[in-house]
Amino acid sequence: MPARDDHLDQARHNEQFYAVVDKSAFKDWAITVLFYTGLHYIDAFLAQRANLHPPVHKIRDNMVTRVAELRPIAPDYFALKNGSFNARYMPPTRFTEKNVADLETTHLARIKAEIGRYVPV
Repeated sequence: MPARDDHLDQARHNEQFYAVVDKSAFKDWAITVLFYTGLHYIDAFLAQRANLHPPVHKIRDNMVTRVAELRPIAPDYFALKNGSFNARYMPPTRFTEKNVADLETTHLARIKAEIGRYVPV
């Protein structure tokens, strides 16, 4: 299973990709990478906290709603997850650049701030 630092490296790698992807042409991929960035920050926390490694999304979803430190960011995690799902399965024209920016500056930012209290984001 990946260690905390492996998850942090992947989250940072995803952020590097997000920084260079054309968000107006590839909104679907931009939204998807935001979700997986947040996911890896959460997994870094779980790996550090109790050597937990959710093997599937459903288990992680449960942890996000049950672990006290993660509960404050559960709405942000689910906003990113739902955005990613919709971006992958709905027409990309459905999303605006503002939708993408809001997912980054609101939801991912909150996840990073909260997780940053426990691990070095």
